[in-house]
Amino acid sequence: MEYKLSILAHNIRYLRKAAGLNQEQLAAQLKIKRSNIASYEAKNVEPRLRSILEMAKLFDIKLDSFLRERLDDSVSFARYSDSNEVDHNSTAIDLRGKINSPSFIDKTVKYKKVLQGFKAFYSYRKSRISEMSLSQQKTTLDIDNFIELIDYSLSHHENMIEAAKDVG
Repeated sequence: MEYKLSILAHNIRYLRKAAGLNQEQLAAQLKIKRSNIASYEAKNVEPRLRSILEMAKLFDIKLDSFLRERLDDSVSFARYSDSNEVDHNSTAIDLRGKINSPSFIDKTVKYKKVLQGFKAFYSYRKSRISEMSLSQQKTTLDIDNFIELIDYSLSHHENMIEAAKDVG
């Protein structure tokens, strides 16, 4: 049976090499150990969400492409830095009318307010980290990663609204 890397493991290795980085250099940029990079590429360990987000930014690739498409020299992928542009091959085009709808915009505004409230509450809780158990301190790292993912999702919603306004 032939051993196959997961899409993510393959893409980490492919993009690292395409960027001209060795494992040590990539690890230094991500502020993690080289052995973590080796484990990610060998499919022994899945990276933490924060590392996935940081790699997507570093390699200038959208999360969807990074996580779902097996990249190679023949594949053209969506750039992270192009997130303000409408991708005419994506489902965003099919949703254009719905994106302009007050319902979608209202939900995005409410989503942003809830996130801001959660961040304020979480900031207070995090300020008391010295009073937390080791387990609770580790959980705060997961919450940081979750907040970053929600921020990314919210900015994507806002970019879709702006793109729909420009097209409409």
